[in-house]
Amino acid sequence: MIVPLIFVAVVGGANMDIVARTHGDGLTGDSVPGQIHCSPGGVARNVAENLARLGHSTHLISGVGDDEFGRSLRLATEAAGVEVARILALPHERTATYLSVHGADGEMIMAVNDMAILDRFTPEWLQPHAALMGSASALVLDCNLTAASLAWLIAQAGDVPVMVDGVSVQKCQRLRGLLVGIHTLKVNHLEAQALSGLPAHSTEEAQAAALALHRLGVRQVVVSRGALGVCWCDEAGVLGARDAASMSVVNSSGAGDALFAGLVHAHLTGLTLAEAVPFAMACAELTLSSPFANHPELSVGAVQARQSTSICHYESTSS
Repeated sequence: MIVPLIFVAVVGGANMDIVARTHGDGLTGDSVPGQIHCSPGGVARNVAENLARLGHSTHLISGVGDDEFGRSLRLATEAAGVEVARILALPHERTATYLSVHGADGEMIMAVNDMAILDRFTPEWLQPHAALMGSASALVLDCNLTAASLAWLIAQAGDVPVMVDGVSVQKCQRLRGLLVGIHTLKVNHLEAQALSGLPAHSTEEAQAAALALHRLGVRQVVVSRGALGVCWCDEAGVLGARDAASMSVVNSSGAGDALFAGLVHAHLTGLTLAEAVPFAMACAELTLSSPFANHPELSVGAVQARQSTSICHYESTSS
C-alpha cells in the first residue's frame, strides 16, 4: 500500500452508535414513544470520517469484533473515504457499542457504553503501526485508549503534533503527567475542570482552566461549552472565547467529534487557533443539524457556507 506524504493517523475507538430520541417527556421506568437508529460512531472513528470528508488522507488505527457490527463499521468507514486497512477484527471480542438516549430537544439524557475491546489496544498491539504514525502530519488520539497506550503513543510521536480529545471526565484523567507532549487538547468544561483542578463554568473560569492546562505543557487548549460556545488558549497564552450560534438541534451526538476534526483540519491548513475555532464550530453546527453522528454532506465548502451565515460574538485577551 502506498501511503501519501501528507496524511493523518487517528488512533482510538470505533463503535456502533445506537441513538434513541423521545418524542416528548416521559416518566422514569416507563416506555416512551420515540425513534431509534444505529449508525457508525466512536470518537476516533468519527473524527477520521470527518477529516476524510474535509479532504484529508486519513488512516484509522482501531479494532472491532469479528461480528456483524464490526463488519458494518468497517464498510461504512471505508465508504466515507477513510483508509481502513488498520481496523483489525479481533477474535472473541464484541465490537464496541454506545447507546445514548436523547430528549425531544436533542440533548443527551444518558448514555451506556460497552467498550471492553479497547483494553486490547495495548502498546504491544500498537507497535506494528509505529512507522505509519511516526510519518504522519498529525497524530490524533482519543482518551478511550488506556493510560499506558496514551503514554506510549505520545512518547513515540517525536516531532509529529499530537492532538487529543479528552472524551469524558473519567477518561481524560489518563492524561495526567502527559500534558507536556500534547500539541492540541480538546476538552469540555467538565473535563477541563477535572484536569486543571479549577472551576470552568463561566467563560472566565473556562479560559482560566485552559490557561492552567497550557501552563502545564499543552501547546493549545480548546474548551467546548456546548450551547455556551467555545473558549481557548493558544500557543502564546492568548485567550479567546466565541459564543455558539443560535440553532435548532436535531441530535447532539458527534458534534464534539466534528469540532475536533475541524480543529485538526485547521491546523493542517496553517490557520491560527483564533481562525480555527470558527471553522471547527461550523463543523459542529452542521453535525448538530443532522440525525447522524457524522453529517453525510460535510465538506470544506459546506463548512465555509455555514460560517458565512453564523454571526457570533468573539473576544480575545492575553494571559
